[in-house]
Amino acid sequence: MLKNNSLLGIVYGVLFLCIIGVYFASKFKDADNTLVFKYPENEIQFAGDAIPFEGNNFDNKERFDKEFLNTSNNLYQFYLYVKRYPAYIPYIEGELKKAGIHDDFKYLPIAESALREDVVSSAGAGGIWQFMPDTARQYGLRVDDQIDERYHFEKSTTAALEYLGVLYNRFGDWALVAAAYNRGENGLSREMEEQGVTTYYDLYLNDETSRYVFRIAAIKYVMESYFDRKDAIDTLIGGVQDAPKTKIINVGKIDNLAQWSKINNINYKDLKILNRWVIGDSLPEGDWDITVLQ
Repeated sequence: MLKNNSLLGIVYGVLFLCIIGVYFASKFKDADNTLVFKYPENEIQFAGDAIPFEGNNFDNKERFDKEFLNTSNNLYQFYLYVKRYPAYIPYIEGELKKAGIHDDFKYLPIAESALREDVVSSAGAGGIWQFMPDTARQYGLRVDDQIDERYHFEKSTTAALEYLGVLYNRFGDWALVAAAYNRGENGLSREMEEQGVTTYYDLYLNDETSRYVFRIAAIKYVMESYFDRKDAIDTLIGGVQDAPKTKIINVGKIDNLAQWSKINNINYKDLKILNRWVIGDSLPEGDWDITVLQ
């Protein structure tokens, strides 16, 4: 009986999600009954370069289409991208511009983490930029059982952009940079050498990396389509998630953050959410800038 009830619950859950998906999809239709997520009309590009569809790249059209359809039809995930976008992407855009990195890389953390600061992959990658611990340390982030700066948005963004710059100096091509970010620079170099090719689109790679650039490009075009209908979509989904108004305060060692929060009239929940890089309930010896609500 318990097994049957569990199965029935799953069936009802799937039906509910289907109904919700159909309802919201109907809200995203134009007057001519086409979905708002319009397929790109012009040349499809990633980081300023056209994605090749001709000759030995005959499979690229299907690879892009698969990612575009998957991204544009996963409405639940798309809504979360949209709601989190204002809290993170404007800052990333500014940092990319200062670093001289192509603006399309603002979509990379969406592909990596859906802009979730607290996400951890099965392989152990963490934070919005999904750094592995060793790579994070290599680019100046502290990662231990007390402090994990992969979850510090600004510091991890600085580290990620430094890493992307290093990758560009090594590969000289933005599609290869994205692939190396996903695959690992040494692994990608080995694949290029073994296969005797010099471009991402000519490489035979594992499933995740072979999809990676196409996934980022698909997210880019779906988000651009969103901006054509921003006001209507924002109203439909209850608005977006603006970054809260915060300030930075400098502190030293704190043995008990909950107690410290109480003494300083700061909500402990807010403190932990705004400072996910603090792993436990204390701060070790040092000079720390913590974020609190204004």
